[in-house]
Amino acid sequence: MDDEPEEAVVDNEPVLGIDFQRYLDALRKYVWAVIAIMALAITGAVIYTNRQPKIYEAQASVQIEPRIPDLLGQGQEILSGVATAGTVDYYKQQRQVLSSYRLVQQTVQSHHLQDVVLSDLERKDVKIEDQIAMATGRVRGMLSIRYPDQDRIMYVVVRNGSPPLAAQIANAHIATYVDYARGLLSTDTKQASNALSTEFDVVEGKLREAESALYTFQKDNDLLAVTLEERQSMVSSGITTYTNKLNETRARRIELAARLDRMRKAAKEEVLTSPILMIGDSKENNSFDSLRAQYYSERNKFIELEKEVGPKNPQYVMQKAKMDDIYSALETEAKRMLGGLEEQVQAVLATESALKNEVEKATKEALALGPKVVAYNELLRRKKSTEDRYNILRSRLSTSELTDRMNRNIDSTNVRPLDEARVPIAPVYPILRRNIVIGGALSLLLGLGLVFLIVLFDRSIKSTADAQQATGAPVLGIIPAFDQAEIAPADDRARDLYVHKHPTSRIAECCRSLRTNILFSGADRKIKTIVVSSANPREGKTMTAIYLGTTMAQSGQKVLLIDTDMRRPRLHVSTGVSRQVGISNLIVGDAEYDTVIKSTEIPNLYVLPCGPLPPNPAELLMSQRFGAVLAELTKRFDRVILDSPPLQVVTDAVVLAKQVDGVILVARAEKTLREDIRRSAKQVRAVGATIFGVIVNGIEPNNRSGYYSYYGYTEKEQNSPAST
Repeated sequence: MDDEPEEAVVDNEPVLGIDFQRYLDALRKYVWAVIAIMALAITGAVIYTNRQPKIYEAQASVQIEPRIPDLLGQGQEILSGVATAGTVDYYKQQRQVLSSYRLVQQTVQSHHLQDVVLSDLERKDVKIEDQIAMATGRVRGMLSIRYPDQDRIMYVVVRNGSPPLAAQIANAHIATYVDYARGLLSTDTKQASNALSTEFDVVEGKLREAESALYTFQKDNDLLAVTLEERQSMVSSGITTYTNKLNETRARRIELAARLDRMRKAAKEEVLTSPILMIGDSKENNSFDSLRAQYYSERNKFIELEKEVGPKNPQYVMQKAKMDDIYSALETEAKRMLGGLEEQVQAVLATESALKNEVEKATKEALALGPKVVAYNELLRRKKSTEDRYNILRSRLSTSELTDRMNRNIDSTNVRPLDEARVPIAPVYPILRRNIVIGGALSLLLGLGLVFLIVLFDRSIKSTADAQQATGAPVLGIIPAFDQAEIAPADDRARDLYVHKHPTSRIAECCRSLRTNILFSGADRKIKTIVVSSANPREGKTMTAIYLGTTMAQSGQKVLLIDTDMRRPRLHVSTGVSRQVGISNLIVGDAEYDTVIKSTEIPNLYVLPCGPLPPNPAELLMSQRFGAVLAELTKRFDRVILDSPPLQVVTDAVVLAKQVDGVILVARAEKTLREDIRRSAKQVRAVGATIFGVIVNGIEPNNRSGYYSYYGYTEKEQNSPAST
């Protein structure tokens, strides 16, 4: 009951639970701080941008056509206009050439860029080769190649603090690349054509060898008239057909064997009553039915003759012999049916065995084709690969020969300058607008993050919803915060008597609502004794007890306030009575009730101060004598309100809670921690006491998270003459 360990996650409320109303209230509260952070960030972005050196960007473009003498097949792409993998590779290669160290070095050397890129101090006493190398590294850092649309246009982009120098470098590099391309295209294509011709002859010989090997394999394996694929299809079809037939025959054999077994059992019975007729073949049943019908007809005649002439009559003997012959015929027919079914079973067994042999034969043939299929496919792939290579080389050889003839007649340069670089006017870095947007966005996120962290780590009660969630008890009402212009923070007496002095104020109106809610909370029982307590000191429990006593007394009830805080009593100070004698005297029995109970300036409100401070307050409040004193006071007054010590400091309030009708917990907005008031509620419930509800005081009037909107007099109406 004294100290309970704090939990990282409290009951029914995760530490990281999101209450959007709390965040909105906090954002409304700190909105000016967020705006200030954004203003500082934007100002800093403007200052930072203005202090940064300005960078200008110059851009020159060059048009690159696919090379006619390219040996990767670009000759066909020029004619068709279709980009292939070879084209993509070619343009990727040209982009790398444009940004290569060697080409940049050639640009610096050809256009003497070291004189404009390097300062006089950097070139002083430095060899020309070292100057070119130093300038090349610096120019490469300024230069980049863009290929945005993946078409035939590439852009040389140069960034520099000097606009004219950026344009000069871009144009110089384009000129160097054009000269490089012209020198590259002057390569003699005759050697390439000869190399292609030699390779073509080799591949042509390999193709003949592959075709010959494939023909020999087909001839040796009897695959000239029927292809291997057709042979496989025939074998597979045979296996499927025989397997289906085998399954059908096996099912037929099982069916006939079952019928044969039943017919054999039926054959052992008397032929007239045997079910053999139902088991046998329907075609054979017609003769059996005819014989049986004839037998029954003759037997009826026999029975009549037996009655008329007797057994010694010749007609009787003849009729009996005729009937016996028919019966023998029935037995013979049954045996014939049984024998016929046995023959059917044997025939099906023979068919099943033959089909099984055919399936095994076809399976063995399919297995024998496996190695042949592998060898055949290998030969076929080799022929196809060689044939593809042969076709490619033949096409390229034709292209090479065509290109050689075209190069003799036309200018084959495929690189042409498109747009020269112009001297840039506006810098590309830094961009003031972009930096302002980025600074404003980041500062806004920072401000919102700070508000989020403030709310996340602030565990104090902010609203009535927080109090209700923490305690699990209903909120009886609120007490608005005081206007600092009306009452000084240290004037406890003026604050405690505020409801009495200002009966038309918004605080008094809220307290009257509290009184009504408390009475409604005990609608099913009569509330006589109430303990008012809080989790920690200075959270407004004494003030709340006085306000409740004042509003109840104003309604005509006789109310007694008892100061049971025998450690730091304050009730006597606010009500202006002496605490020389009080509740402690009544408990020990050295004072009378009428002597210690004091009247106040508030009609119907009486005060019982704590009296001398005892050394053992908790034990004194647990005594039977205190229970008797409380019972006597209950008889004398309509309501008895006990101002108790804080629940988290001492156990006095828990002791009192067991002896009264219920407890009212007081929480102060922005101060009381949710964990503290939650533990306080658990302590009260742990002893079986009742919690009427929670009162939240100190809520700002403009706080929208309050329990309800205040309805009453405005400050203007309160101070008007009509209100006094």
